[in-house]
Amino acid sequence: MAVAVGIDIGGTFTDVIALDLETGEVRAAKSLTSYGDETKALIEGLQDVGVSYGEIDRLVHGTTIGTNAILERRGARTALLVTAGFRDLLVIGRTRRMAPNTLFDLTFQRPDPLIPRALRYDIEERVGASGETVRPLDRDALSAVLDDLERQDIESVAVCYLHAYAAPGHELETRAAIREKLPGVPVSLSHEVVPEYREFERLSTTVLNAYIAPALEDYLARLETVLRGHGVRGALFIMASSGGVLSLDRARLFPVTTVLSGPAGGVVAAVQAAAAAGARDLITCDMGGTSTDVSMIRDLTPTVKKDGVIAGMPLKSTQIDISTVGAGGGSIAWLSDEGQLHVGPRSAGSRPGPICYGLGGTEPTITDANLVLGRLTVGRKLGGRIEPSVEHVVPAMRDLAGRLGIESPERMADGIVRIGVAKMVASIREISIARGHDPRGCALVAFGGAGPMHATQVAEALAIPKVIVPPHAGNLSALGLVSADLRIDLGETVLLPNEPASMPAAQEAFARLEETGRDRFAAEGFARAAVNIERVAEMRYAGQAHELAIPVAAEIGPAGLADAFNTSYEQAYGHCNRDEAIEIVNLRLAASVPVPQLRPRARQADDTGAVGDRAVWFRDGFTATAIYERHRIPVGDWLPGPAIVEEGGATTVVFPDWRIRRDEHDNLNLERMD
Repeated sequence: MAVAVGIDIGGTFTDVIALDLETGEVRAAKSLTSYGDETKALIEGLQDVGVSYGEIDRLVHGTTIGTNAILERRGARTALLVTAGFRDLLVIGRTRRMAPNTLFDLTFQRPDPLIPRALRYDIEERVGASGETVRPLDRDALSAVLDDLERQDIESVAVCYLHAYAAPGHELETRAAIREKLPGVPVSLSHEVVPEYREFERLSTTVLNAYIAPALEDYLARLETVLRGHGVRGALFIMASSGGVLSLDRARLFPVTTVLSGPAGGVVAAVQAAAAAGARDLITCDMGGTSTDVSMIRDLTPTVKKDGVIAGMPLKSTQIDISTVGAGGGSIAWLSDEGQLHVGPRSAGSRPGPICYGLGGTEPTITDANLVLGRLTVGRKLGGRIEPSVEHVVPAMRDLAGRLGIESPERMADGIVRIGVAKMVASIREISIARGHDPRGCALVAFGGAGPMHATQVAEALAIPKVIVPPHAGNLSALGLVSADLRIDLGETVLLPNEPASMPAAQEAFARLEETGRDRFAAEGFARAAVNIERVAEMRYAGQAHELAIPVAAEIGPAGLADAFNTSYEQAYGHCNRDEAIEIVNLRLAASVPVPQLRPRARQADDTGAVGDRAVWFRDGFTATAIYERHRIPVGDWLPGPAIVEEGGATTVVFPDWRIRRDEHDNLNLERMD
């Protein structure tokens, strides 16, 4: 038997999926995330799914190691080498006084740079925008800097020379000198991390890459040692933020590509589930224990962006466009000094966790609130591990209610859930309505341990008519890891006018990128012919500062590119200027090796129907509600709400005025009743 394994480490639970590559059988497990030694929870999950280590053909891992190192500023002691005169570019940036999604903010405080000024060094060298050498590399000055780095106990080095994307010779020579002087210290070169123009974004991303490189290397080495020590001989991969999969060696070289790896897996699996359910436009809502990740999908194609921000710092790396809000099952309800009720972003995490876990938590959370409202079953283990208890929850909820003048713990719990839902709704509005997309024409795909529990409330607030809860909803991000294609993203700045004379140069650049992609996969043991290629040209009107990504066919011509660009521009901005000159700024290429897609089929249970009923709070009071086990819901039949559907890892709450149907692909389809 050959098995593919997906492992997603979240803030509360570590999710494990085992897919039998011969039969298609899927087994899922959850274990409490073990901080400090994440491999412990990983091994526990593998043991729970009952997979023999020797049967694992490939293991794909989604990790937040790099993300957490950036957010918590626990990265390496890093040095930065830049072209003389650019030492303070990391602080100056683009001189904007603004936070994300604002035009101008007088109170905005720029985050402190990851590298202090004392560890940023000017190097005498300069290359022009066309790749010509303006000033040779001063090797004596470089040698003196390296002597100082040796005394500083530097753990990682970032090198970002001006226009190195056009001529990388000086950066390559600098890396050779660093390796000779400081063997074993990782070196990040800007022309490899971001081979494109725009100096500040290239610098920031290179610094982020260097900053997290030692932490990710340490974790991957530990992960590899533990897995090999247990007898895993299959290939090991890391999920990339782009929705593709990387080899461990690629992840070590470019750790910045893993910053959003876990949530990306959920989007990949959600798209596959939505396709099976007949939906093409969708909004994904992945609510876990710590946060909720949402993404807008049009025509079953995730929005992929190149320019992101993390902790206030530009991140120029291919990534699925995912928005995160601090609302998860473990989000804590608390009062401000002014007596206002807030929910999150602080989370109880895996330990002590919500009060109902019985692991020492004392502050009410969203999970505790749902238990008080009857939406979780007392005695049924959450994630197969934690048996919730209301013993200490109700007193804590009553105490919080008393401080706010609320008459009952149930109304207090309802208020906590409503605030959490409002935060999710606001996040979805930002990625849909604020960008010109009408959520009423989309399906809401809800997953994660807590996503299906709040899906109908979120959908009602946004007038979304349909909710889809995929199979293995509580472990969907891990499932997406084993069904994501292997992928390498490449790019090159060309700055060409969109005219016939430029096409040979563009074709030559695409050919170079394609050869690089096929070579890299061939080096990892894949047939060159098995590699799929997707091409994109980033274009703009001459004189503009930002580009639009335009898909490019194998044969390209200026007329076709201009038509595609003008159409895309009009869709994005409501108008276009068809008579204006257009230029091609960057060429991008995604090289991928597809993996077999999972096609779940629902099995009709011998014993179908509700397993019981109980009183559950909806809107303004308790209502008698049918309780179902997911696998016992008859395939194809519509069942009226209110209802609670339970499964390993997740609970789906169906509000009154909604109905539910389990389809042949094992999706739960929820629709508003007329």
